[in-house]
Amino acid sequence: MEIEVKEAIHLEDGKHTGKITRVEYREEPYRYTDIYIEEKLTTLELKFGCPTSESINSKLMKLLSKFTEIKSGMKVNPEVALINKEVEFMTLVEQTEKGNFTRIVDGSVKPKVKEEKVI
Repeated sequence: MEIEVKEAIHLEDGKHTGKITRVEYREEPYRYTDIYIEEKLTTLELKFGCPTSESINSKLMKLLSKFTEIKSGMKVNPEVALINKEVEFMTLVEQTEKGNFTRIVDGSVKPKVKEEKVI
């Protein structure tokens, strides 16, 4: 298999729209739920990770509560609640020793507001 080498793509800091394409789970080194968002204009796929915590005040449950009702004692499936949802989110380019990376700002992912046409 051949893989074409491309330049790194970065989104400008600020507000973007996109669609949640998939949800994946990992166990190592910690239990995490990764939400993948495809940015609308560039089709760049970004990953937004949340610790897989059942606590109603956790980062994951706060995100899910923006898309579905969350109450103590109920069961929720992140894939059903999130996949194919149109979203708005904010990004920042983080500079590290390994390079520059576009990161989704914590707490910024939310359902996209449908724009109403004014007549």
